[in-house]
Amino acid sequence: MGTIIAIFRQSWLTKLGILGLIIGAGMIGYSVLSGPPSRESLQTVEGTITGASRVARTSKRTRATTSYYEMTLKPADGSAELKLRVPSIEMAETDVRSIITRTVKAEFDSEQDVYVLSSGNREVLTYKNSLERRNLNFRQHYVDGIAAMIGSALALLIGLFLGFRKLRKDAAAAKASGQG
Repeated sequence: MGTIIAIFRQSWLTKLGILGLIIGAGMIGYSVLSGPPSRESLQTVEGTITGASRVARTSKRTRATTSYYEMTLKPADGSAELKLRVPSIEMAETDVRSIITRTVKAEFDSEQDVYVLSSGNREVLTYKNSLERRNLNFRQHYVDGIAAMIGSALALLIGLFLGFRKLRKDAAAAKASGQG
């Protein structure tokens, strides 16, 4: 055990390997424990879409761009307007334009992400399609977590091997200098 601790203290590669294993496990845990809400837990509001715009955001860290439609819904019961979001990949721009000034029924989560949107008897956005798309994101976290863990385990093994080799050389050099 003392040898492993000595290797860990000397080798940055082993430290990075352990950190990568922790991050990978966290990504896998997030993907397994998190997920889209059940349909029963969604809030439902009927009202009129008074406006919609496409919003694009670029992550500073990854430079990835995500875009979504932000729609303003004026509830039929007269309560405050809501800003609802739908990822642009889930809904065509023509569908968004077609529901402006129309009465709709929206089902959304606590973060106001829309999962179901219907106008009249037509579902413009279905729960099944929303769920399928959003589950892809969780699956991607799972796959990325596994990849991070594999790469980190490899780095850890290489770090342990190189660290053990260095300790053996240092011990042999100390023994040789002690005899001479």
